[in-house]
Amino acid sequence: MQVAAAMPNRADVLLLMGAICYQLKDYQQCISYNDRCILIDPNLAEAHANLANALQQLGNIDMAIVYYQSALRLKPYFTDAYNNMASALVQKGLIPEAMDCYMQALRVNPHLVDVHNNLGDLWRAQGVAGRQAAQQCYLEALRLDVFYAPAWRGLGDLLRESGEFVQALSCYQEAVRLRPCYADAFTGMGVVLKELKRRPEAEACFEAVVRLRPNCALAHGNLAGMLYEQGKLDAAIVMYQKALAIEPAFPEAYNNLGNALREAGRYDEAIACYSACIQLQYSKAVQQAQLQPDLAAAAAVAGIPGVSAAAASVAAAAAGGGLMGGLAAMAASRPPQQLLPPAVAQRVSVAYNNLGGILKMTGQAVAAIACYEQVVLLQPDSPEGHANLASACKDAARHDVAIQSYRRALALRPDFPEAFANFVHSLQCVCDWSDRPALFARLEQEIRRDLAAGRLPSVQPFHAMAYPFTADLALAISVKYAEHCSLAAVRLNLPKLPHPPAVKLQPGERLRVGYVSSDFGNHPLSHLMGSVFGLHDRSRVEVFCYGLSPSDGSEWRCRIEAEAEHFMDVSSWSVADIAHRMSQDGLHIGVNLNGYTKGARNEIFALWPAPVQTSYMGFPATTGAPFLPYLITDKVVAPPQLHHCYSEKLALMPNCYFVNDYKRCHRDVLNKAALPRRGEFGLPDDKIIFSCSNQLYKYDPDTFKTWCNILKRVPDSVLWLLRFPPYGEQNIRMQAAAHGVDPNRIIFTDVAHKDLHIRRSGLADVFLDTPLCNAHTTGCDVLWGGCPMVTLPMERMASRVAASLAYASGLGPEMVVNSQQEYEDRAVLLGTNRILREQLRARLEAVRLACPLFDTEGWVRDLEKVYFRMWDIHLEGKGPRSFEVR
Repeated sequence: MQVAAAMPNRADVLLLMGAICYQLKDYQQCISYNDRCILIDPNLAEAHANLANALQQLGNIDMAIVYYQSALRLKPYFTDAYNNMASALVQKGLIPEAMDCYMQALRVNPHLVDVHNNLGDLWRAQGVAGRQAAQQCYLEALRLDVFYAPAWRGLGDLLRESGEFVQALSCYQEAVRLRPCYADAFTGMGVVLKELKRRPEAEACFEAVVRLRPNCALAHGNLAGMLYEQGKLDAAIVMYQKALAIEPAFPEAYNNLGNALREAGRYDEAIACYSACIQLQYSKAVQQAQLQPDLAAAAAVAGIPGVSAAAASVAAAAAGGGLMGGLAAMAASRPPQQLLPPAVAQRVSVAYNNLGGILKMTGQAVAAIACYEQVVLLQPDSPEGHANLASACKDAARHDVAIQSYRRALALRPDFPEAFANFVHSLQCVCDWSDRPALFARLEQEIRRDLAAGRLPSVQPFHAMAYPFTADLALAISVKYAEHCSLAAVRLNLPKLPHPPAVKLQPGERLRVGYVSSDFGNHPLSHLMGSVFGLHDRSRVEVFCYGLSPSDGSEWRCRIEAEAEHFMDVSSWSVADIAHRMSQDGLHIGVNLNGYTKGARNEIFALWPAPVQTSYMGFPATTGAPFLPYLITDKVVAPPQLHHCYSEKLALMPNCYFVNDYKRCHRDVLNKAALPRRGEFGLPDDKIIFSCSNQLYKYDPDTFKTWCNILKRVPDSVLWLLRFPPYGEQNIRMQAAAHGVDPNRIIFTDVAHKDLHIRRSGLADVFLDTPLCNAHTTGCDVLWGGCPMVTLPMERMASRVAASLAYASGLGPEMVVNSQQEYEDRAVLLGTNRILREQLRARLEAVRLACPLFDTEGWVRDLEKVYFRMWDIHLEGKGPRSFEVR
């Protein structure tokens, strides 16, 4: 500074001072010195170039290019100016002009290694078209200087992008050997090691980048992603949070942090992250529009408001306020579709898809629909977007919209197995049986193709349960889904969980049994099992309940929480934490009450938190899971000739395996004077009423044809059905007309509260069961209500439960048939023979309080026998085996 003050008019001194300021990152002072230098000597090219360098660092790219051009006019062979101007042109997106600059520099001096390398980077960025030219540039740089690390890094990038990961790794290793602190090379090496599934080594590379660039948000994000892939969720979450602390406007980090939080069960935080990601993307789009006059004008016409109000609304919603209001505000603030470049629209769609997925998973179907509607607005030709919208509509019981959206998805991509499978299921839910044989033939073909290729089938086990599939196909589907759960558990990379020692229980020591379910609440499982957890003999059994869903405040949830000896709400816990807690609780028996039903987290059981594990109740089919080696059932559901339908060893209860709580919770049904009347539901008093209150997805064309035959043979009768879902009613009436039955003889009523539903179930004369997938909970409803049923057991578990209910009532022979024709004849006999019908009803009403079906306390004692037998078998050390409790 003193020298510059002493010689203020020396151009060489000012040029030197400008260079010093540039090195000190004092770019404004650098500009000042070079300005003064140019005033003294306008022909000094170095001053023009140095001034351009400082302008470029300050983001004034246009003026930087002007000064680079000035420098080159003054000194046409100024290779540094060509090189640096090329960098500025790249920032402006002027790639051909940048390439020309590099070529000009090389014409001046073909031995410029860094220019060959930079030109290679530009060619590589052009994709396949530039690959060969890029390779020539990198190889020429290495010919000139084999120790030039950036060329090895560039060659590694080129090979990585071509999928040649092993060769790319060698290049990166050479780059790091030559330059041990080369962060870009460590990044590339981490990426290829990740692709080669060498995850711990990849993690080490990304850790090196973080050490080299501690203030780089992207470096932290890459390391977080690697931690996430290895199931190290807590560490990944911390690292994503560090990335966001460095760069708060990092939308990709918000999206990926949302994914990690979702996997960890921290749903509210995940929702907030996805919302922030979306808002940041839109905010950037608005800012970009304001920088470009034509886009800014379009934004003004569209009336785009500022984004801060919408961001506040979304944040409030994520914190527990009105989520729909937040989504509406965010949608209102978004730029019109035409203002979003395709790449931005794609990124926003990913975040909306993730947000919609977690909302759908947590039962917020309407909010999920709002997200997926944004996706199809942003990407109208995205088959995945339409399929996701359809799935959310299906969850919201809007099957009409769902079917339309699935059709659109399949029109965009005819070979879309997941969309096709859900399309077929949606049709099944509303009894649209047009083309049913062809659709199921294609569905089975696609499933077998997936299984042969080792892929997860597009049909979920719960849907397969009600489909006309063979037992071996249904089992194969479950097996593949179980494998998927096991792989997810392996990804968590947890050590083996400790179990209690395999020794006989000491006097006074209790058997510890843990029940895991997402259905502790207003759900059929809790309606049936509500008192079971509190009825266990506390002198012999210690009960633990692990709730996978938050409390819904219902009477059933409150009751289970109060009566179970230990109840833990683990809805916000990770799979690993839940499994650890179960292990710490020292469980002897772990009971999976979900199977493949909504809200299941079967990965918990794949971690083996208990030495003995069994499936029960929630999923009435085989799980195909080696981590669930037992299934609790009974010998009517699973007679010896049908054991091939199951992967599990079978624990056979002495009576019906299917428990209920009706004797304790629904005794009001026994008071006939207080029961509702037929007229209250639009039912005629002077007709025989056949009924079926199963969900419509359980219906099939053959069974409905039989029902129509019954109505024709019993002319003075009607069929009473449930609008479940409502959009199937029209299809059912059309089918009835096609079979020659007046559609007015089909009477639909809406779904009712559980208490009313049970009390009105006895209004029918005969309940007609659905053979493919029986009345389970509904079967208990109607039998407790005193209504006889007709059921036809088939092969698989879900088709035999009603028969087990009937036999446990003591009246199995009167209600269980062996063929479709016998089904029809038995229903007609009951419909036309008043005496026989009334005698059967009277007998059913008489046995309700004494039969095994409704003896919940006795059933719990039998279940405890099952548990103690399982433990005894475990002590033998020979593995699980089937057994029967008598």
